[in-house]
Amino acid sequence: MTRNLFLVFLFSMLALIPGVVAGQSGWTLDRCIRYAWENNITVRNESLEVGIRKADYRQARNNLLPNLNFNAALDENFGRSIDPSTNTFIATQYFNSGFSLSSSMDLFAGFMKQNTLGMQKFNYLAEKSRLQQMKNELAIAVIESYFNVLLQNGLAAIAEENYQLSHDQLQGMIRFVEVGRKPGADLLETEANVAADSSLLVQSRHLLKQAVLSLKANMNFPVADTLSIDTTGSPLFSVHLDTLTLNNLYLTASETLPDLELSRRRMLAARKAVQVSKGSFSPGLSLYGSWGSQYSETGRDAFDRRLPFSDQISNNSSEFVSLNLSIPLFTRFSNVTALGKSKLQYEQAKNQYEEAGYKLKMVAEQSLEDWRAALADYRSSLHRLSKSYSAYQAAEKKLEKGLISVIEFDIQKNKWSTAKSESLRTGLQVMLRERHLRFLMTGSLINDL
Repeated sequence: MTRNLFLVFLFSMLALIPGVVAGQSGWTLDRCIRYAWENNITVRNESLEVGIRKADYRQARNNLLPNLNFNAALDENFGRSIDPSTNTFIATQYFNSGFSLSSSMDLFAGFMKQNTLGMQKFNYLAEKSRLQQMKNELAIAVIESYFNVLLQNGLAAIAEENYQLSHDQLQGMIRFVEVGRKPGADLLETEANVAADSSLLVQSRHLLKQAVLSLKANMNFPVADTLSIDTTGSPLFSVHLDTLTLNNLYLTASETLPDLELSRRRMLAARKAVQVSKGSFSPGLSLYGSWGSQYSETGRDAFDRRLPFSDQISNNSSEFVSLNLSIPLFTRFSNVTALGKSKLQYEQAKNQYEEAGYKLKMVAEQSLEDWRAALADYRSSLHRLSKSYSAYQAAEKKLEKGLISVIEFDIQKNKWSTAKSESLRTGLQVMLRERHLRFLMTGSLINDL
């Protein structure tokens, strides 16, 4: 049996279960993946975490700007107090107001703000990589569940076919026993086969329902709603994969997948954190400036007339500029401890980066070997399917002529059923493994990008 014949067999098996497969109107694999991305709670929370990291990065950039503050005070004085106009004690009730505008900025702080900006940038980029990694992990889970539904669909179709064959055989055996061509023992054996195939059909349908529930769980799909999957999509079976090498696969995967980039960005963020900690040992230089003024009801001119608001604000105006130098002499070793911890965390990040590269190489090698093994099993199963089908046809003719017993015929029928199940399983495994290889090569788990 050629590969094309197998595909005809595969999709004919999948199409035999009504109410589960809806052809073109059903859910494609890509649609299931996109639905899972939009509705999975963990992915949605990680998207919010990306937003938080972006806000931290944006604020670290804003921290490079000088600050600006405006202050206003309105006072009503009672009893004995100091007259703000003459700076003498008075015992009069009066209204007083003051205004000030101040600004400050760091001229030098050991480049801590600049390094913090770099650290937050890498934290933000790392979180974006983590989000993509989580989406990929979720997509892989959906793909595996989807292919399991396809498998259980096919197995249920095979069980349905076996039950129908046994039922037809029972009807024929009843007629043979009635005319005396077969003994009653053969009828009992055939009835037992029908009961066994009926039980297997019930079990296969139950497993199909369980597979659909597992797919719904990965998608966060409403449990009570019907999920009908599409089985008309064309399989991959890429011939050019035969020339794929481990080194090429690893190099491509390291560029397309977020795993290695995630660890690299976390390592760079940890290195910036070390530089931030080193900056705490440096002197700090800052510039501060302010302007202030006030108005009071006690403000009088030479003729004891209350001075206007604008005149008092102008007359009482004061400006202040300060250049501050701060040298950390002793901080109870808190900066020393912070630097030591940041260095250790940087070493951890470097180890994690190295480990991520090793794991990615192992994944690439395992994926390539799994695909080759699945392809070998698939080709072997096609050979067994062809031979078992021929043996089944021969046994069927011999049974009709009375040359073999019902038990011998049932053995051949079960071998053919097993061969069909194996061809279905290994064929779907090849499709699954090829999709994973394509993911390593392209970084995408969906087709319609």
